[in-house]
This record gives sequence, C-alpha cells and structure tokens, in this order.
Amino acid sequence: MTEPNRPIPIVPAGTGVERVLLLTHRAPEHTSGALDTVLAILEESGVDVLVPPVEVAKHPRLEQYVSSETVTLRSEGEDLIVVLGGDGSMLRALAREAGAGTPVIGVNFGRVGFLCSVERDDLEHGLRRALRGEYSVLALPSLTVDWSDGSVRAVNDLALVRSGETRIADLSFAIDGEKVATVRCDGVVCSTPVGSTAYNLAAGGPTVSWRVRCFVLSFLAGHHLDTRPLVIAPEEQLVVTNSAMWGDCDVLADGSKVGSLAPGRQITVGLGGSDVHLAIFPEASFFRRYREKFGRG
Repeated sequence: MTEPNRPIPIVPAGTGVERVLLLTHRAPEHTSGALDTVLAILEESGVDVLVPPVEVAKHPRLEQYVSSETVTLRSEGEDLIVVLGGDGSMLRALAREAGAGTPVIGVNFGRVGFLCSVERDDLEHGLRRALRGEYSVLALPSLTVDWSDGSVRAVNDLALVRSGETRIADLSFAIDGEKVATVRCDGVVCSTPVGSTAYNLAAGGPTVSWRVRCFVLSFLAGHHLDTRPLVIAPEEQLVVTNSAMWGDCDVLADGSKVGSLAPGRQITVGLGGSDVHLAIFPEASFFRRYREKFGRG
C-alpha cells in the first residue's frame, strides 16, 4: 500500500500528457510576453490546449483554444493544468479542480511562487519536462468550514478577523466538543499544510511539511502571554465561537471575505475537503523551496 502522504507518480516518466488546461496570472501583463513561447511548446508537443473563457478576456489570442463544451479533466495522467502565475493563481487552480484529481503545475510569474515547480527563466525546459510526464503528484488536504451562513472550502486557510469597528476579538475554541480556551486577540488563522507558509507563517505559526496531514490554529496579536499555535489532527473538528458581547468577526477563506460571525455564533472547521493535487519535480522538494524562498542560503 502506498504511504498516504508520499508523492505518488501518476504519470510514469516517458508517458506524455494529452490535454493541457492553461491558466494565467490575473494581471495579463505579467504573462503576455511569455505566452507565444508557451503556446509554441504546447503545439509542438502535440497536446490539445484548452482555456476557459475568462482567459480570452486577458489574452484575445487564446480565443481559438476555448472549448464550446464543459471540459471534464481526468486524473489518470492524460491531463495537466499548467498555471502561469504566482501562488494566488496556483491556489485558484487547485481549488478549481479539487476532487477531480487533475494535477496542477506552476510556472512562477508571481513574487514568491512557493507552489510553483518551474521558475520563469527555466520555462522552456521545465514545461517540456512536464509535458513528458516527468513529475510526481502530491495529494494535499483542504479545509471545510460550516457556520450559520453556509459552508465553504479553503485550500490555503480560513481566517476569523475582528471587523473594523471592533477593537479586539474574544474567541473561544473547542476540539471534538471539549473546550480548550478563550483568547483575546485580533483573530485566528486555520491553515492547511499548503497554507502554512502564507498567513499562518506571518502570524508566527509553524511551517508544516506537505507530507503531514493536519491543520494549524494560529492567533493574530494574541493578548495573552501563553498564546501558542496548535496543531490539530485530520480527524478532529475545531469549533470557534465569537464570545464577545458585541462586534462581528469577518470570515475569510483563502484571503476572500465570505461572511461574518456575529457574537454568540460559532464556526466549525475540519480537514474534510477534497484533496488537491500538486505536480512537482523531484528536485523541487518542499524543503528546497523553503530554503530558497524563505531561507538565507
């Protein structure tokens, strides 16, 4: 049996990709200069190129690649999502195909590009390698979030942040029905391993290897000397309650506001979302990326 967090080779080396869904950075000027090169490599490799209609609004030359029908991508190795962008673009692509199993590989056209396996100065070589199937795939967990206003999934993180008129938040949290603490703070961040190098890292939370299935609770500007991050097991459920007498907390999933949590209301967070699938090259390991993107040598 394959270890659950070990990179799983979905495409054997030497087996080519048949279809590519191409996605680009929100700001078209970041990728327009490289687009001709990318399209030439894709066409030379004989793959079918697909783009969603939103890409044509950014790059009109992609109109010929828009499919007139809804495209169902496959996970057996025939299909690959290629992202020209940064970590934000990668997160949107991963969320788009969560549950389908289609691997996503990124060429870094952003600032950090922690999720990207290919740097832009190695675009041609890296893209050709990807089209030959010379990558492995990591299945990474995502969060499910439920509260009175509905439910949402988060690939990166879920944050509860005091709203603009609230000076401080009072948040109580319990795990599997057992109360743990009430913390006065500016908010909390619940992060997946993928998101541990984002908002969670800035909040002083721990970095989590992509091979570890867990999620992390970190505190924003905690007003307690003993406030510390907490690592939560995948089968455990976290419930956070707004214990303040007044003042809402904004609910943000992957950086976008999706609702608010009124006083007395609670929100449930767990690692129950569909896995997302990140394509990586063997040498572009988590710890190599960590050293190169955040380290000092």
